[in-house]
Amino acid sequence: MLDDRLLGMTFTLSSDAVQGSVTIFGINYHYELIRPAVAGTNVRIERVTPLSLYVLPVTEILDY
Repeated sequence: MLDDRLLGMTFTLSSDAVQGSVTIFGINYHYELIRPAVAGTNVRIERVTPLSLYVLPVTEILDY
């Protein structure tokens, strides 16, 4: 409900840090990586909390 429209969206990491910020729909959000990833990796938003977006590298997501 907080911003469930963000779930499943993807973006590209601009740094190797495990935390950072990203602007989506003109709003600046903080994110945290669930698993480590390098800059340039595409990540998908998996969970939304009032403090942060939790993201996972797209290569680790299996759709059956």
